[in-house]
Amino acid sequence: MENWSLNNHSMFDRNNIGVLKKWWLDIDKINFSIILILIIFGLMMTATSSPPIAKRIDVDKFFFLRKQLIFAFIALMILISISFFDHEQIKLMAILGMIFSLILLILVLFIGSKAKGATRWISFAGLTLQPSEFAKTFFIIFNALCLQKFYYTKIQFKYGISLLSLLILMTLLFMQPDFGMMVSYLAIWATQVFLYGLPLILIGGLAFLAVFGGVGAYLSLPHVEDRINRFLDSGKKNYQAERALDAFVNGSFFGKGPGNGMVKKHIPDVHTDFIFSAIAEEFGIISCAIILLIFGYLVIRIVKRAIEEKDLFVYLSMCGLMMQFVMQVIVNTGVSLSIFPTKGMTLPFISYGGSSLMATAICFGLIMAFTKRKYHREIDYGNTKLL
Repeated sequence: MENWSLNNHSMFDRNNIGVLKKWWLDIDKINFSIILILIIFGLMMTATSSPPIAKRIDVDKFFFLRKQLIFAFIALMILISISFFDHEQIKLMAILGMIFSLILLILVLFIGSKAKGATRWISFAGLTLQPSEFAKTFFIIFNALCLQKFYYTKIQFKYGISLLSLLILMTLLFMQPDFGMMVSYLAIWATQVFLYGLPLILIGGLAFLAVFGGVGAYLSLPHVEDRINRFLDSGKKNYQAERALDAFVNGSFFGKGPGNGMVKKHIPDVHTDFIFSAIAEEFGIISCAIILLIFGYLVIRIVKRAIEEKDLFVYLSMCGLMMQFVMQVIVNTGVSLSIFPTKGMTLPFISYGGSSLMATAICFGLIMAFTKRKYHREIDYGNTKLL
């Protein structure tokens, strides 16, 4: 009997199985499956929505699909690779990622590609990347690390380091300019410090500064003023917003079918910023509701896991990452529904775009790394325990 127990223990000992099999046993398979489904659906939407855009710029109709397939493969490799990391490796990655992101944000001001009145992209090796997308994820982890590291120090110091890193990033974003991304960074940072325990008087002061900054951006940045005026003034026509709403009407509940939508012929960015409208027209409002429910289910699972977490670093990191994800979903769908002014923000895993897809892959790779311990079973036949 004793020999059987020893042999059985050896058979199920995770140290004796392959690395990939151990990874598969440890990860949250439901979250990983949802991510795969969203990526596959995103590839399908790229295939149906991008041919008119490809024709407009005189390239092969599958040009965007081929690029997105490459992006999807790279994103999956990134996601899986990061999900192997332990907490110390994640902290090191955050520090190095922040340094690298700051370098890119500085470089983009000098050698970046200008489009739509802003310099936000940098090109190399045939790829065009938006450094602020990657910096956002690294900033979340770096900020969580700083707040945990200086937990027992004076309030001026522990919040000062965190605020200083935010202000450096906000300054670089203002110089591009990218007001929408600045709002995203501020909202994520405010969420983390609020959960950390920032005093109410300071929260009120930050809210006042945010409103003051918004008014300042409206008065000083012409493109911000134009977008807000168009959004608020019903007399001014916003062509893209109107066509996006038409797509919901045309699609009705069940849609016109894959490839049969018309909105892609009228909106230049339908495969990126307005992909939700293309989904509504081709697959119907019910399909849009299902996608939002899937997003909501994913968020609930991860937030539940974060609430159960006792490690402050992991708790703040996961809450910040989920805030990033939720904001992206809300803004993208809200723009398509004319709830918000037009803002170039993609729908996670579904919209076309290498920067967005890979940045989201880093985000969820980190989440999978944080949550895999929840599903890890240690087997000790002298003392069996579940983690």
